[in-house]
Amino acid sequence: MTERQRQDAISLALVACAISAIFLISTRARGSDSDEQGKLTEEFHKVYPLSAQGRVEISNINGPVHISGWDRNEVKVDAVKSARTKERLEEARIEVEADQNEISIHTEYPHHDHTFGLGDHGNPASVEYTITVPRQAQLDKINLVNGRLDLQGVAGEVRASCVNGRIEARNLQGRLELSTVNGTLDASVDQLPSSELKLSSVNGTLRVTLPSDASAELKASTVSGNISDDFGLPVLRHQYVGRSLHGQLGGGGTLVRLSNVNGEIEIRHANDNRPLSPAQNLERERSRDRDDDDNDDI
Repeated sequence: MTERQRQDAISLALVACAISAIFLISTRARGSDSDEQGKLTEEFHKVYPLSAQGRVEISNINGPVHISGWDRNEVKVDAVKSARTKERLEEARIEVEADQNEISIHTEYPHHDHTFGLGDHGNPASVEYTITVPRQAQLDKINLVNGRLDLQGVAGEVRASCVNGRIEARNLQGRLELSTVNGTLDASVDQLPSSELKLSSVNGTLRVTLPSDASAELKASTVSGNISDDFGLPVLRHQYVGRSLHGQLGGGGTLVRLSNVNGEIEIRHANDNRPLSPAQNLERERSRDRDDDDNDDI
């Protein structure tokens, strides 16, 4: 082999190696995307005018919802639909009905009763919503089935529920009514409203964080879960089933109702450098109950 032939052979080998490497990287990249996602997506972005204390209703069957407040009289709706097939992607419809005082946002599956078949082909599309609302808006009816709910910086009234998903609420100031079935409920309240706070769960931890100097009446009960609190109130463990706590913080005020079935309840105070409210036990001792304040969980 001449020197020229040898150089040509080396050049061809290098080109072949380069092509093979590019093909391998490309194949791996496509395979990685398929393994990680395996889905088609479609985006939705719109803004709707809404009065400062307007009513907001949201219903989503499959997918998370993130809600935050801002200082505009508008609702910004950003959503991403995801599905494994084009058919499933097109079946999921984002329906919005809006006027100056009310907005309703729903995910609809017009040709199904929500009992999709088994397997990947039967999985309905999921929709992830990121929604920004006027800070004082009334979140009157927020219902989720499969997906978590995040709430941030909202000062108006909130009524929300999840079946299979976590609820995490931060920097809230208005009346609250939150419930979960299978998921943790974690709520932080910056300022107690004059009306009631009602939080409930079935199969998940329920955690509420109150201002350190809160003035409130606390009522908490579980069927088979523990109750703990940072304010020094005693917990009663009943003879047959359940635990309960009833106490007053400061001079009393907002009624905070907490209930759980198979999960625990945690009552915390914020790290806000405020003096801790004095606590008074309002639970009436019963002859067949005993104090569980020493964490005697035998």
